[in-house]
Amino acid sequence: MIKKIVVLFILFISCISVYADDSKILALEVNGTQRIDIETVISYSKVEIGDSYNEDLGNKVLKDLFNTNLFSNIEITFEENTLFIVVKENPTINLVKFKGNSKINDEDLMIEISLKERSVYSRNKVKRDIERMLTLYQRAGRLSTEIVPVVELLDNNRINVIYEIEESDVAEVSKIIFLGNKVYNSSKLKSLMKTKEKKLLRFLTSADRYDPDKLEYDKQLITEFYNNNGYPDFKFTSSIAQLSLNENDFEIILNVEEGNKFLFGEIIVTSQLKKLNVAAIENALPFASGDIFDSSKIKESVQDIKSLAELKGYSFIEIDPVLDRDQLENLININIMLNEGPRVYVSNIDIEGNTRTIDKVIRREFSISEGDAYNKFAINYSKDSIRALNYFSDVKIKETRTEYDDKLDILIEVEEKNTGEASLGAGYSSSTSTTLNLGLKETNFLGKGQKVNATTSFSNTRNTYDISLTEPYFNNKQLSLTALIYSDFTDPASVNYETEDLGLGFNSRFPLSTDRSIELRYSLFTSKVKADSNATAYEQLLAGTDTNSMIGYSLFFDRRDSRYKPSKGFNLALTQDLAGLGGTTYYMKNKIEYNTYRRLTEELIGSFKFQAGNSVGYNSKYAPLSSNFKLGGKKLRGFKPGKMGPRTGNSYTGGQYYYLTSLETNIDFKLDAFDITSTLFIDAGSVWGLENPAYSAIDDDHKIRSSIGVNFNWDSAIGPINIIYAEILENETTDTTDNLYFDIGYNF
Repeated sequence: MIKKIVVLFILFISCISVYADDSKILALEVNGTQRIDIETVISYSKVEIGDSYNEDLGNKVLKDLFNTNLFSNIEITFEENTLFIVVKENPTINLVKFKGNSKINDEDLMIEISLKERSVYSRNKVKRDIERMLTLYQRAGRLSTEIVPVVELLDNNRINVIYEIEESDVAEVSKIIFLGNKVYNSSKLKSLMKTKEKKLLRFLTSADRYDPDKLEYDKQLITEFYNNNGYPDFKFTSSIAQLSLNENDFEIILNVEEGNKFLFGEIIVTSQLKKLNVAAIENALPFASGDIFDSSKIKESVQDIKSLAELKGYSFIEIDPVLDRDQLENLININIMLNEGPRVYVSNIDIEGNTRTIDKVIRREFSISEGDAYNKFAINYSKDSIRALNYFSDVKIKETRTEYDDKLDILIEVEEKNTGEASLGAGYSSSTSTTLNLGLKETNFLGKGQKVNATTSFSNTRNTYDISLTEPYFNNKQLSLTALIYSDFTDPASVNYETEDLGLGFNSRFPLSTDRSIELRYSLFTSKVKADSNATAYEQLLAGTDTNSMIGYSLFFDRRDSRYKPSKGFNLALTQDLAGLGGTTYYMKNKIEYNTYRRLTEELIGSFKFQAGNSVGYNSKYAPLSSNFKLGGKKLRGFKPGKMGPRTGNSYTGGQYYYLTSLETNIDFKLDAFDITSTLFIDAGSVWGLENPAYSAIDDDHKIRSSIGVNFNWDSAIGPINIIYAEILENETTDTTDNLYFDIGYNF
């Protein structure tokens, strides 16, 4: 009996000791907070009631709380099963100032820092901000600049942060020396570099400023140059930038090891993809056995094979070019191995930066949806489609992996630009007066992608008005609807009649496949000619009113690599219109338009453009003059719009047949702050033919006209600026030329 009592007593004492464990956290107490909630501090500490306290836990709580950058001091004590956390909050920044800076303004420095007004002060963030500002000075060549942070204490735990800056002089490059180079001389290597030596007139640029980051980029450029010209083993053995005595100049000494020159050896393509023709791929490679080794051509071939595979339906492909060096023969054998990669699917598609344009307008241009298989070709095509909207100054698509290996997220980042345009245009010719054009255009009305256009053109002899509205996705389908009305009144002083055209039209366009679409349209307009009392016999023949009721269609084939700025491929349009469903005129118009593009060099894109058409009457009727084709203006640059071809007196009739060809070379100027494009062109074409015997006195024979010139486009800050200058190569004395044309738009 006594033994049982003793055992029960021992068990009772043991239970008491367990429940009275001094290491258990039974309560939490937080002191010292001002702005931050106590619950927030507890949450950041990651401590829960019931945890066992020890020194490691205390250190972890300190680390977690300090990592928040919210506190300048933290004290932790543990007494009687209670964890006490005493904090001192970091002050709030009232104002950030810069002193001593004259070479870099406050706005540029403010962009670099993360600690700004009303943010919480942190020593670590101040240190990082100073490093970012010093990097900015380094890029400007001011390597010895010093920045000291000063803190002014204010009431209510607020401070002012003042960065006292001592700017140094610009460190320039006085000399660049290459050692070890035998194949290419130093002058050639220096020409590849962005860093340049200090010279008399180089103060106008910043190329002679010493920047370590730019020097590293220069080394990369030189390495790529050697690799692309047969030297895959080229390397820099050392690079030294030494400061000249008593001067703020650097001498750069670059030691190189060029290695041996290699040629392409055996070239093999090994493919596990049945739909790809290996022989065709080998023949299409931009290099062959015996050619000088060029690493850039290997990268180019990888991209070409990838594009070909995507067109064949292989969205997931692995391309592994294996290089095998033959050191004895100085050959590099290439085995390009093709295999189907693992499938990846799109998880989420997010859009950022569209402050005005609604998401739907962007998403409907994106050909991939959540859950679809990832397709790089479709991603690039979608990006191009979004850029082709011309609503955004920049479009970026970022792809990020998720926690799942077979899924990724897509982020579409856009930067809005002004899509409204108020335009003012003027044309000048040595033989005619100036024409003034005014217009208001909004291509993204209310951010919904709708297009509204109202333009007018007037001079002392002609007034035109044109109003149109386009809904590109009617009822949320790929169906574009357009309605328009227009008026054209002319009263030339050189003829004895006036004309007035008034009409309206409707058209719709929808896709037939990925590269084909069709447009259906209807238009109704009247063309009225009123002869003066002293009109000639010919001018009396023109008098009267024609009513045109016309239906038509256009078939479009588009196989360009980009609708935004094509560099290869072609597009074709076939058009037919039939007048005679009511009205007083009976005729048919046919037209073909073909454009093809080809990249000539890295920066030059060549294009050939051709269009032709004819108009013919039926039902015992001749096609009216209002149906004739006319050239000039943007169609055959260098000639006044509509004022070339068959003519009687000062009246141009146009013709029932025409063609127009253009050879162009576009050059994009790679300037960071501008979007400038110039087009060198040669235009040639003709308009002729009048079947109505009443106009037999008019010379309507085929005669070619041509011009050469430059078309300069600048997407400036105030709006698009377009300037055309053309020299006439062939013309007739009856034609009216227009050597210089310009227009300027104002964006809003």
